[in-house]
Amino acid sequence: MPPPWRLLARRLCSTSTRDPAHAPTPAAAADLAAATVLRVPRFESRLLSLLPRAVLFDASCLRLTFARLLPFPAPSLRFLRFVSSHLPAPTDGAPAPAASPPLPGIDAFLLRLPPPVAAEAAAILASHLGLHPSLPALNAASRAALHAARPDLVFQLFSTFSSSPAFPGDAATVACLARACAADGRPLDGLRLLRDAARRGSPPSPVAAGDLIAAFAADGNFAKVSDTLHFMIAAGCPPDTVVYQRIIHQLFAQGMGGEALRVFREIKLRGYDIDRVTYTTVIDGLCKIHRLADAQQTWDEMVGKGIEPNEYAYCSLVDYYCKAGDFEKARKMYDEMLGKGFKESATSCNILITGFCVHGRVDEAVGVFEEMVTKGIEHDVITYNTLIQGLCKVGKFGQAIQMYEQLLSSGLKPTVSTFTPLIDAMCEEGEVHAAVDLIKLMQAMGLEPLVRSNDSVINGFCKISRSDEGMAWLAGMLKNNIKPREQTFNALVESLSTSGRLDDALLVLSTMFKVGFELSRFACTILVDKLCTRNVSYSHELDDILVSN
Repeated sequence: MPPPWRLLARRLCSTSTRDPAHAPTPAAAADLAAATVLRVPRFESRLLSLLPRAVLFDASCLRLTFARLLPFPAPSLRFLRFVSSHLPAPTDGAPAPAASPPLPGIDAFLLRLPPPVAAEAAAILASHLGLHPSLPALNAASRAALHAARPDLVFQLFSTFSSSPAFPGDAATVACLARACAADGRPLDGLRLLRDAARRGSPPSPVAAGDLIAAFAADGNFAKVSDTLHFMIAAGCPPDTVVYQRIIHQLFAQGMGGEALRVFREIKLRGYDIDRVTYTTVIDGLCKIHRLADAQQTWDEMVGKGIEPNEYAYCSLVDYYCKAGDFEKARKMYDEMLGKGFKESATSCNILITGFCVHGRVDEAVGVFEEMVTKGIEHDVITYNTLIQGLCKVGKFGQAIQMYEQLLSSGLKPTVSTFTPLIDAMCEEGEVHAAVDLIKLMQAMGLEPLVRSNDSVINGFCKISRSDEGMAWLAGMLKNNIKPREQTFNALVESLSTSGRLDDALLVLSTMFKVGFELSRFACTILVDKLCTRNVSYSHELDDILVSN
């Protein structure tokens, strides 16, 4: 005997065929549609054959069908996409479907989906079914989108919510939109949103204001940082320690260490409770600008208050000592960190490896690399990149290639920083065509080589007396609006002049002058010497060179 859903399909189809006046009710049609979606793997064509389009795509039938599918997220999403593909997209200015009563389960359905899919589903529900999530669910989906670094989805969710009776939302909605503006590089728009909400009696969200302050600070716009702080205070929402911590972090990042230290001292005088994160931010920033005495004083102050340093604070000092070449103090601090119960990690090992490589002690760096294996610490791409660069720097090109091959066999993906030192070393060793092959491999992987890698190729061609290929590479750079360095132009002029290709040398020289570079004394001497030994046809060019230099 056929299953009940198939008997229902036969009855509905025969009824609608015999008597259009007795078309299936929306509820009966929804039962059939939902059963088909759940039981038939490729339900799309079956649905269109079982039910007339006028019945299947009736708004009431769609809502009832979706309600029956809601306990099953994957079929529900497939059904929504099926509906979207068979109904015309809403046009600008067209009225949205009348909002339907809230549908139980719709919030849980949307919040189970990844942010991009949730935004897509919310748009289909609003535009074709007139269904909306609750305001708390909208805000939760927006926060999930922010967490996924997708501010565009926040705007999309808000746009689809515009036909909801709960539009335009509440203070949490405004906070999400302001944070999205900050993440999207539009902090001014976010500040306007917070100001408008404050005028309507809604105090600014400290988290949103903090995001805007961080965005302004990252742009170096500290005037707007000050404006935002004064706005928060005037609105009765004084900034907390977290906000100031973010300001201090960005001041250090912008190279304004003195101002960062001034802000830190000022908030202490104002009675702010300085936490571990803020202390660590200051210690790390001071280490990066080589103010070790201030960093040590801040460390002592933190410990004196009974605040235990975290792993990041220890790593900041270890990193400073390593880069300064004081490996005895670095090891002492590293051992103290381990004695406090912190575990060695790829991050802490990379600091040691970097310090050794900076000072040319690559054998010790390789030793740390090998110890990581015995300790069960996985290498990351930074580990490999640091060692590849360090090995190339001291001329151990063969070992660098072996490290590159080991990176590939580990399953990690190389980055621009992986390839750059290899390309430089290949060109230095005269293996320019191998370097060109590596650049092509990079581009095939979607990685764009640095300008310096192109410069290395041209200099490499000049070293092996292939200035014609160097000139061709220069032409390719200029065609792609990539500006070579001044010394690259000079190297090419020298190589072309030495090989007697004076017309090409003068062409490169002309281009060099157009981009604002000067001919070096050595290149000028070679070119002038070659021009003087030729016929009088180069006299004007010779005069121009002598005048310009």
